[in-house]
This record gives sequence, structure tokens and C-alpha cells, in this order.
Amino acid sequence: MLDAVLYLRRSDVGPAAAWWADVERYPHGAPGIVRELMRGPSVACDPTEAEQALAWARAHPAWVEDPAPLYAHDPNAEPG
Repeated sequence: MLDAVLYLRRSDVGPAAAWWADVERYPHGAPGIVRELMRGPSVACDPTEAEQALAWARAHPAWVEDPAPLYAHDPNAEPG
């Protein structure tokens, strides 16, 4: 059986763009997967990596919920 793969995706819409700008000022504290998202719109990862990156991101003082600056996408999830 193959391990689950998720795509951690970046959103630069509205308030999310300000979150990325704040993180990019001091990128060294960000997890590697978040630093990878600074260079592109999406990164393949396992569920644990996605969970850890999202936990770090949500703890950042500039975090916003709508739209979230990053989110996990499961390509095998049922639509709807």
C-alpha cells in the first residue's frame, strides 16, 4: 500500500498575502515545507508534514482564517 500524499498549497489572496509577507521577512524560523512554499504554489508531502506545517502556521501571530494562507489538499478525497 502506498503512503498517503497530500499537497500543501499556498494562497496569496487578500489577507493571506500579508501573512506570507510577514513570514518571508524572517523565513529561518519557518519549517522547511513552508519555506518551499515561498518558492511555489504547492508542495507534495505526507500527512504528518502537512499537520506540522499547518500547526506552525496557525501559531504565527499574523495567521488569518479566511482565506487561510496555506491548506492541505488530498487528491484522493471524494469531491463534495
